[in-house]
Amino acid sequence: MNYDEVMSEVFFNDGTLRDIYVLDTETQEWALIFDYLESNEINYRVTIDGLITRIRDIAELLKIKKEASIGITIEYSEIDICGHFYEGSVIEFDISPIQIDSEKKVDILMNFLKNLSRKLNKTIIITPEMTMEEVLAQVEP
Repeated sequence: MNYDEVMSEVFFNDGTLRDIYVLDTETQEWALIFDYLESNEINYRVTIDGLITRIRDIAELLKIKKEASIGITIEYSEIDICGHFYEGSVIEFDISPIQIDSEKKVDILMNFLKNLSRKLNKTIIITPEMTMEEVLAQVEP
């Protein structure tokens, strides 16, 4: 797929977000994500009800999740990738297609997803907001 196709079929600006799902996960994958981000010196912050926290223990965050909103924002080369801590078989991130405004940023995002997919040994898909059925792009480990 060339750049024009990626922009018109994946990162078109329709006022909605794109969801990024890591499939077939368990909670320990979050620890691998933190390890990946830290070992590659990628800036990120975890928040509890909007306040930054230093807590990285997944079990503790999931306990807190029962009473508060837990989020993560990954700041990767001028692209903000926002995630939410849910228990379940997928990890979900959101990205605004407005941020993906050049071929360079497409490459940056896709390289990040490829590296994360390899680290987790998991498939990652990009879909329209709030749906897993319509896969716009897929990254395999």
